[in-house]
Amino acid sequence: MTLHLTRIVKRKLLSATISSFLFAFFFAWYTRYEPFFYHPAGADPGAFSRFMSVGFIYLLYSAPVIYAYGTVTSLLSDFIGFCVLPYSKLRLIVSGIMHGVFGLILFPASLAAAALFFVVDIVLAARFSGQKK
Repeated sequence: MTLHLTRIVKRKLLSATISSFLFAFFFAWYTRYEPFFYHPAGADPGAFSRFMSVGFIYLLYSAPVIYAYGTVTSLLSDFIGFCVLPYSKLRLIVSGIMHGVFGLILFPASLAAAALFFVVDIVLAARFSGQKK
């Protein structure tokens, strides 16, 4: 049982890593590379460097929250899903709903991060479900 829990925690940490990078750079693209005010993106020669800079600023602030809060609540969501429906495929739906409920803390941004975390975790779980190591 301990080995199985270790694999789950490692998968959750990998999900946090991938989803924090995706969230930070998607959010930088969504805000058009400006962290504090909006300017429409045009044919600006410095747009890519501004996008990368703002993406890393968002990563600096979002990654610790996604690692700490996201990993713990994702483990709790999976545990609640397993307690409600232990051996059913419907526990994925319960876990997804719980991810959404925990993601409502800062409505638009955190809900998007929770959904992204959930999708990345499902993809990693499907990818690594058959490996024995």
